[in-house]
Amino acid sequence: MSIQENDPLAARVGELLLAREARVTVAESTAGGLISARLISVSGASKWFDRGLVAYTMPSKQDTLGVDLDFLREHGTVSPVAVAAIAESVLERSAADYVIAESGMAGPIQGRTSRPIGGVSFALAGPDGTVSEEVHFEGSRVAIMEQIAEHALEMLVAALDSGA
Repeated sequence: MSIQENDPLAARVGELLLAREARVTVAESTAGGLISARLISVSGASKWFDRGLVAYTMPSKQDTLGVDLDFLREHGTVSPVAVAAIAESVLERSAADYVIAESGMAGPIQGRTSRPIGGVSFALAGPDGTVSEEVHFEGSRVAIMEQIAEHALEMLVAALDSGA
């Protein structure tokens, strides 16, 4: 789904965060800001959206997101453990109650990792800890980016709906 005014899924995230009097920060890599853009398409997002960070290169993940380069090299920037570390680091460094983070391979050219194109790791850090998962998407580079944004918002809604 591309960006639209008052995105229904993003609006649901906002409603759930408002009900908890909570804020969210987004740490993006592969989605390149699409998750944040969808969230701030909702009028009133300033009440529950803290910030969106895009860190694409490995050095920017250290500088912007606060994760050690040696740790990223050891585990790989697309691994669930690295994305969980990103979410936890950003949670400590922001005014948010929740952080959704992602990193993956959008292609179409295979990168410096053995992970397949379309492979993405997500992590959600919040008051009850951190959960991470790996997902595989199909399609063009832009289609994968859009699926990443959709999945991140769905992950947020599921966690907030369940009381996490």
